Amino acid sequence: MSMYRQLWLAIIVSASLALGASLFTALIHARSYLEAELSMKNQDNATTLALALSQGQPDVDDVVLAATALFNSGHYAHIRVLDPDGRPLVEKIHEGGDTGAPAWFMRALPIQASPGQAEITGGWQPLGTVTLMSRTRFAYATLWSTARNMTLVILAAGVLGGILVSLVLGRLRKPMQAVIDQARAINEHRFVTIAEPAVPELRDLASAMNDTVTRLKARFEEDAQMYEGLRRVANYDLLTGLANRTFFLSSLEHALETDETLFGGLAIVRVADLDGLNRRHGRPATDSLITRLGRGVSALPSRCAGVFPGRLNGSDFGLLLPAGCDHLEPLETLLADLLANPGTTTEETPRIYIGFGGFRQGDTPTRLLARIDAAIASAELTGSSVVVEALNCDDCHLPVNADGWRDALIEAQRSRDAIKLVHHALQLKGASAPHLESPLRLRLEPSGDWLTASHFLPQAERLGLIQGLDLATLSLALAELETRTDLGGLWVNISARSMADPEFQRQLLHLLENHPVGRRHLWLEIPEAGGLRRVAALRALARQLKPLGVHIGLEHYGHHFNQVGLLYDLGLDFIKVDSGFIRDIHTNPGNQAFLEGLCDIAHRIGLQVIAEGVENADEMARLMELGFDGVTGSAIGPTEAGPSRA
Repeated sequence: MSMYRQLWLAIIVSASLALGASLFTALIHARSYLEAELSMKNQDNATTLALALSQGQPDVDDVVLAATALFNSGHYAHIRVLDPDGRPLVEKIHEGGDTGAPAWFMRALPIQASPGQAEITGGWQPLGTVTLMSRTRFAYATLWSTARNMTLVILAAGVLGGILVSLVLGRLRKPMQAVIDQARAINEHRFVTIAEPAVPELRDLASAMNDTVTRLKARFEEDAQMYEGLRRVANYDLLTGLANRTFFLSSLEHALETDETLFGGLAIVRVADLDGLNRRHGRPATDSLITRLGRGVSALPSRCAGVFPGRLNGSDFGLLLPAGCDHLEPLETLLADLLANPGTTTEETPRIYIGFGGFRQGDTPTRLLARIDAAIASAELTGSSVVVEALNCDDCHLPVNADGWRDALIEAQRSRDAIKLVHHALQLKGASAPHLESPLRLRLEPSGDWLTASHFLPQAERLGLIQGLDLATLSLALAELETRTDLGGLWVNISARSMADPEFQRQLLHLLENHPVGRRHLWLEIPEAGGLRRVAALRALARQLKPLGVHIGLEHYGHHFNQVGLLYDLGLDFIKVDSGFIRDIHTNPGNQAFLEGLCDIAHRIGLQVIAEGVENADEMARLMELGFDGVTGSAIGPTEAGPSRA
């Protein structure tokens, strides 16, 4: 029962008891007054009758006649006259019942007046004793009328009191609801402040909660700044601000090993003869050149979403390129920008070479770097700045244009045999049932190979077909959860673009309503970069999913740690830390300090922290020591057999 209903019930019960007690007390007093008045009237009437009969030497017949006449007037319930020896001379009793009030009322409040009694004398001789009792009909009528009038007055007072209470509760409802909403938000991992109500008690409560949230945010921001500094020192080049060699190669290695990477290629930007530039123009000029080139490289993601830049060594910059898009055009634009303003203080324009190539099956970082390096070496023979591609025909069997991809993806969604989920183990601390990561696989032909997400998701995003694939993924996951009661949860990815689409949200909620059992074991992962670019949509979706029992969080987390303050009011359940921060964590003190701080901050606002791409027991053991709640990767087991299909 809600607090308002409890308040209303308490007020109604209290008012009813008070008003009922007042009515009962008033009626008791009224009855006592009427009984006293009726007793006095009985005595007065008996005395008057006795005096009247004592005048003029009356005989027995006169007494009987007078008593009978008095009874016949209808005002008396009982008249009796006894002779001096106690024998009745006359006794009259009214046989009809009193009709002055309902029978139940008279039974509840009986009027018991004393009868009047007086002596009849003739001269000095006693002639008898008269006893009479007036009828109570009039007294009951008066008491019943009083009861009705008081009840009406009390009801009117109750209605007026109810109106006043409604006004008061209405005035309290809004600030009280604000306090309730704040408490609910905190319970949902959304730490928000509210305007302090005018009601003193609620103002004190809201002030205390606001103060707690404010202090928590202040400490959160202080710690976040400190850990952001640790993250940048451990993973980023101090001169250019780009990912350093270790972090970049770790990210490249994970991109080549995982099926779910959204990267599809690598580019290397090389400044020719950097040592010669340094000798000819000095260290400051060379540093200025590298800084300017670093700014140019770091600006590429704003033109080509999904690019991850880094610095490999003194003369080389690296770019992880998104899968499924044309890499040549943005790289040529980048080269033109770098040559237009190289940032040197001399008239000498450096030569810049950009080599790039797509990922191939079985590629390792060493092989891929060697292949692109060979392409750059051939370009250096020309002596002119140029963009060169290391050719890759492994994916020549895939559609070659947008129309081909559109037709293939639409047909795949229609076919029940063209999409499926595969399962990878996910170890979650304290979980009593197994959890599985469940990425989508798709094939374009009945006998073709199953494609990983990196092959088709970028195309689906660009063609506006990603919502359909995400709904298909969710349908498969929910259907499996309805039948597999042994699972603690299935973790599935949905794109940030789908998340922000109102029609997708409508269909998602409809789908979840039809799977009341499965939805409580569904864990939705949104990519960090896309999710934080659509914070309002992410916040709104989290609030809709929370009452349904669905868990939601960010994957590949850590690259935008400077925006960690946004997590305060999103209402998320978990974050999955990108594998680039996890690789060789047991030998990386800088990342250990950063990740330990990240776990502390996340746990403070109720988020679980999961590590992606854990490869060995040493990494897993160190992550558990740092405070992680779960891990994924080859260290905890192979892919589960028996993937689900449409």
